[in-house]
Amino acid sequence: MTQNWNRTDDAAPRIKICGIRDPETAMTAVESGADAIGFVLAPGSPRTISHRDAVRIAELLPDHVEAVGVFVDGGFDSDLQPWQPRWTQLHGNEDEDLVRRISGPVIRAVPFDGPSLLRWDAADGIDRLLVDNERPGSGQRFDHAAFLEIRDRLRTPIVLAGGLGPDTVGESIRVLRPWGVDVSSGVESTPGTKEPALIREFCHAVRESVA
Repeated sequence: MTQNWNRTDDAAPRIKICGIRDPETAMTAVESGADAIGFVLAPGSPRTISHRDAVRIAELLPDHVEAVGVFVDGGFDSDLQPWQPRWTQLHGNEDEDLVRRISGPVIRAVPFDGPSLLRWDAADGIDRLLVDNERPGSGQRFDHAAFLEIRDRLRTPIVLAGGLGPDTVGESIRVLRPWGVDVSSGVESTPGTKEPALIREFCHAVRESVA
């Protein structure tokens, strides 16, 4: 299934598989229908990858699949890094002034609460909002009912994360209508170890959600 992270049609939500650390898993994600691959470039995670290894994998990606660099509180300055992915995803305490200095499109991860979402929805320089729970990568979902109360007030495309897996993503898509979905722990056998079968099942479930 060839798609594009930047497409604007109303077909199945875009799929981002995050926390990829090896070429084989990246190719499984691509072949399964992923639109974007996330590389955790911040230290301290079981999914952390070096810039060198991320470059090696990113060079293998077809043109329609985006490389997304995931950062926490810095480390994304292109003058200081040997490689800069086209998309920057922020998971820390970065403020609006810092966001405006980033070249290229930005995904702002926001632990769900209404005021925070509305704040970042109104900010300049934010291309996508990734809505997660308070502990990213934990596999726990946030309050979907509360999100629905403000869903239609948001103008920025929403990427849904938190507690998604092959068995849950379809219903979440049907109820919350996100622009995209992001999965990491939901397709892992152990923290940091992706399971190819789960990646395939997840992507299939996303497609089936709008069939």
